[in-house]
Amino acid sequence: MGYVFLGLAIIACVAGSSALTASDGMVIKKYGVLGVLIFAISYVLLSRSILTINISIAYAVFCGVGIILSGIISMVVFKQRMTVIGVICMILILVACVIIHVFGSM
Repeated sequence: MGYVFLGLAIIACVAGSSALTASDGMVIKKYGVLGVLIFAISYVLLSRSILTINISIAYAVFCGVGIILSGIISMVVFKQRMTVIGVICMILILVACVIIHVFGSM
């Protein structure tokens, strides 16, 4: 069940980041408030996930997968560009998440 909460926390975090981006620096208040509320939900879900997953593993996966999904959404939805170095770094983050997940609880 911990991984379900972790997955939902990641989705909420990415949604919150997207809402904050859409708020245009808190100029559009409804998106800003929505983003903050969604972030709060994300951290509640993360706190539920660490009841059964080591925090070091859960938080690493939370951050790593969140960064990758936020990067993809920023390119697709917000039409932001990413350099080749940025893509390589995202791949390295993904590899690090897998390694931490596989070897982190040994």
